Amino acid sequence: MTALPLTPLMAMPMSLPQFLTVPGGTGRTYYAVAPETLRRDAVPLVVVHGISRNAAELALRFGELAQLAGVPVIAPLFERRTFGMYQQVLDPAGATPCDEALSDILADASSRFGFDASRIDLFGFSGGAQFAHRYAMLHPQRVRTCVAAAAGWYTMPDRHTPWPLGLADAPIAIERSSLRRVRFEVIVGALDRQQDKALRRSSEIDAVQGVHRLQRARRWHRAMRKAGVPGSLTVIPGLSHAFGDAVHLGIVPLVFQLLGTSRAIHEEPAT
Repeated sequence: MTALPLTPLMAMPMSLPQFLTVPGGTGRTYYAVAPETLRRDAVPLVVVHGISRNAAELALRFGELAQLAGVPVIAPLFERRTFGMYQQVLDPAGATPCDEALSDILADASSRFGFDASRIDLFGFSGGAQFAHRYAMLHPQRVRTCVAAAAGWYTMPDRHTPWPLGLADAPIAIERSSLRRVRFEVIVGALDRQQDKALRRSSEIDAVQGVHRLQRARRWHRAMRKAGVPGSLTVIPGLSHAFGDAVHLGIVPLVFQLLGTSRAIHEEPAT
């Protein structure tokens, strides 16, 4: 486990995020920040909102450093009326599958801005972190790094527990070897111990994962490492459960730092 003092992100000039709609009337909308100069090997960063649906804020916050790095940022907007419980990727009530929606969004953004979206980096906060780590589990071939920040609860790497608590009966067959090629970075606040109304509680979740987000993050990270899946756990001092506070405490540069570390791990050395 790593605990880091973090430096707030300094403001810098940037283009405002564009709000875009995928043609076809399917309700697939997103915000995008596309740097004027894209790095040739850029891996798009997809940032996923929590239940407040603050997709524009995420695009704006991450767009600053992404623009300097030459990396496009895509922030899907999963409207409640269309996508329901998007945190589970596939809503058990039968709403539109969010993984299909994200694929369409990435295809549209790739066509508009001219970048390769065959692989992505993925960040989510709170409910967005739930979506992010489950999407990465279901589509490991598409995700290079998943950064899950302050998720309320997790899918454990357990083949005997039914989805979404575990991997049994997952909507897509999950190969452990493919999962081990994704790096799962976990971020949580040192003070994220409250049991608010947004925190999902059940006797099964509490028994396996813990009773608050800090405990659950630690247990999930430990379970993933035991399963042979790479990644790290970062605990941010002084942070409870608020994205605005996380930004002030430096979560944005931290994410880019983690992605840079992942890039060094996953890329072959130059010859």
